[in-house]
Amino acid sequence: MKSQTSLLNKTLLSHFSGTVFWLTVVFMALNIIALPVSIWIVTYDPMAAPDAVRQNAADVLFQLSAGQLIIGMIFTVFLAMFILNYLNDEGSSDFMHGLPVKRTAMLIHALITGFTAIVAPLVITALLLIAERMIFIPEITMTDIGKWFLYALFVHCVIFSIAVFAGFLVNGLFLHMQIITLIVFLPLALWGLTYVTASILYDGIPTEFFVNSEPVLNATFPYIAVMQLYEGISILKSTIWGITAIVLIALSFVLYKARRNENVTHTFNFKWLRALLVAVTTITGMLAIGAGISMFLAASAAVTVIGFIIGGVISYIIIEMLFQRNARIQLEWKSVLTTLFIIIVFWGIFLFGWNRYVNFVPAADEVDSVYISTVYSNDNPEMTAENFKEGYLLHSDKNTIQTVIKVHEITIEEKERPGVDYMGENGNIEITYKMTDGSFVSREFDTIKADSQAIASVSEINSAEYDVHSDILANLKEDSEFTLALGMNDVREGDDLTAEYQEELGTLKTYRPDIVNNTGRVSVELYFHNDGAFSGSYVYGESSIYNKAIMDAVRADYFNYTDILDIDETSAMYTAELSDEQMYTFFEDFKTMPIYDLADEYELGEIHESNGGTKDMIDHINEEGLNPQGNKLLIYSYPYFGGPMHETPAGIDFSILAIQ
Repeated sequence: MKSQTSLLNKTLLSHFSGTVFWLTVVFMALNIIALPVSIWIVTYDPMAAPDAVRQNAADVLFQLSAGQLIIGMIFTVFLAMFILNYLNDEGSSDFMHGLPVKRTAMLIHALITGFTAIVAPLVITALLLIAERMIFIPEITMTDIGKWFLYALFVHCVIFSIAVFAGFLVNGLFLHMQIITLIVFLPLALWGLTYVTASILYDGIPTEFFVNSEPVLNATFPYIAVMQLYEGISILKSTIWGITAIVLIALSFVLYKARRNENVTHTFNFKWLRALLVAVTTITGMLAIGAGISMFLAASAAVTVIGFIIGGVISYIIIEMLFQRNARIQLEWKSVLTTLFIIIVFWGIFLFGWNRYVNFVPAADEVDSVYISTVYSNDNPEMTAENFKEGYLLHSDKNTIQTVIKVHEITIEEKERPGVDYMGENGNIEITYKMTDGSFVSREFDTIKADSQAIASVSEINSAEYDVHSDILANLKEDSEFTLALGMNDVREGDDLTAEYQEELGTLKTYRPDIVNNTGRVSVELYFHNDGAFSGSYVYGESSIYNKAIMDAVRADYFNYTDILDIDETSAMYTAELSDEQMYTFFEDFKTMPIYDLADEYELGEIHESNGGTKDMIDHINEEGLNPQGNKLLIYSYPYFGGPMHETPAGIDFSILAIQ
């Protein structure tokens, strides 16, 4: 005879399974569509380049599984919500807890049901992938399918543990969904909006958000889960999140044992948690609304302050509505005062911290090398260190470091509050210090005047000879795996061109520094392959078109000068013949004066498309070549140039080339 306990356990499993049965069926159907069906389609769809898909079958499997993973994480959240929904109703809670089953056993049954609902669809999907491999796509290996299965199972279990833990913090299905969302995304949302707000209020903050947000991004599990499909699975990050999941499940048992049934009528099981979440979420909403008002109505500091006050009030009301069981809110002075106190503390830390951040200038003896430019770059210091020689973009000369620190100090004194209408009137300075401890300190300023002494000092740093530090091809490591494009043209033998470019680097130092540093800059796109990931990374930079390696490639008809410089008959063109004395001032004025004023000042000759002038100039460049030792310059715009914006410096829309 079967024991009553055994029958009861089966009844519990049957109850929990019935609660999520149809949800599991829907997940399984979406799983099949998102992965096996999608792979079958891209393998046979001519528009999807099936040959390329088969050659990179493992990459395609993991990249397409990103959609399946997102669907699975959403399913897992609803799975936990439905399984634990009995806790949110007073009658259901009393009935379930009136059964002769310990809470620990009840939660174990709930977890077994959830785990089974996760595993079963994944197993069926894996079997379909194996069948596809045997029939259609043998390029997908069993190892790849196994890796996908284990990783998908891991991700779903981590999200499930977070969702289960969240269920013991609140009472209510909608509240359960809210608290899961807040646990997962609130840190990233708060940091992101704090960063955006600081960028609006202060000049000097780098625009590269992801480089400066790695700790917060690592704490956002859905982001990490998806990105690891493209960048490669990190054992360290996965281990940390696996341990976190185990801890959360253990805490769920503790919270369940301590839970009191009479509290089911309360929205939150912990009053302090509700007060904290109301305050933090209000701050997040305040920053979002206030930053939006500041961006679109950048009239004055008073408008900014009013915008944040309005944002705080609106956010608090909305949060109170969401955290209660109905839309009619009951304001409590204790909650209002607690929120107000935390907001005041937040702004105190915000203003103190960001003021110190933007006004920080390192001591010279703490700096190993430095990069400075008046043109923004998108370089990641870690990627630069991996793929480029030590001197790329960085000056280690002590005099240069002292000069950059002085420029930094001048910039801090002259910077203003960022606005939306400074383009064309102000200059840009980007500074990156590599510290002696190996860390990087970056600042970007765009509210100083274009004729500032700081801007002039930057130009003088590289005036003695050709600036090898900023030449991307000159500093590329020989063992890097990459594909190369000059301008819009892919280079078939990028390794050979780069090697020859570095061999011929010395000739650039024999030319006039002002010519080679300010003219003939060709855009370079490098795509680095990464064996440890399922995709690579793009890096952009500039090199000199006057290098003999590029000139030889032009003579060999790989491409022509105007193609890689992106010049065509619709480009606006001017010519200039300058004396040696005029050359330096011309390059400085080019960065600050509008093109029409520059044309009047230096008597530039305009070339018109209507009479075939631009076509003749293009033919002249490609047939006669370039002359970095002469005094004749071509000032040209990008194609289909419609004219400059009012008071925009020529350097924004135009480039310069030394011609015969």
